[in-house]
Amino acid sequence: MASGDEKGAVRYDRLTILLHWLVVLAIAFQWLGAHTIDWFPKGPLRVDARSVHIMIGWILALSLACRIWWRRAGGTRLNPAGPPVLHGVARLMHVLLYANLIGVVGLGIVGSFVRGDDIFGLFHLAKLSLPISDARSQITDLHRIAANSMLILGGIHALSGLLHHFVLRDGVLQRMWPLAR
Repeated sequence: MASGDEKGAVRYDRLTILLHWLVVLAIAFQWLGAHTIDWFPKGPLRVDARSVHIMIGWILALSLACRIWWRRAGGTRLNPAGPPVLHGVARLMHVLLYANLIGVVGLGIVGSFVRGDDIFGLFHLAKLSLPISDARSQITDLHRIAANSMLILGGIHALSGLLHHFVLRDGVLQRMWPLAR
């Protein structure tokens, strides 16, 4: 694995790419899953659907933590591409993406404890009691808003990658694309 500032490197290292796309897929799965949980009838099937959502949320939390750690500890660092203003916008977008995702995951974890969710009928999470009236509803609403914001930010991020690839033709998309050589 590559480490530090890599002069001449044109792609991120395999772990950075793997963690990026794992997070992308988990976000998409979570967003779609959250919108289908209530399609299941109340009872074991809905408990299982919510349990899958919670477990993928924990995988997302761990993937995000690994990604942040790897980025700080040893991931490949590439030189900025394009004019400085685009680099500044890209940095801002990444800060917003990370902050929003930490918020979504954090709210999801707190919400599952506020509800005291049943996990696959095997055990219940310890029910957290908050001194806020209707905390469950408020946390759920904030989680939903943050998740929708994540999708919007991720969409802008993806469109920016496509802009770099098809309009600017500067190779930025290939840096993180898993199939590029």
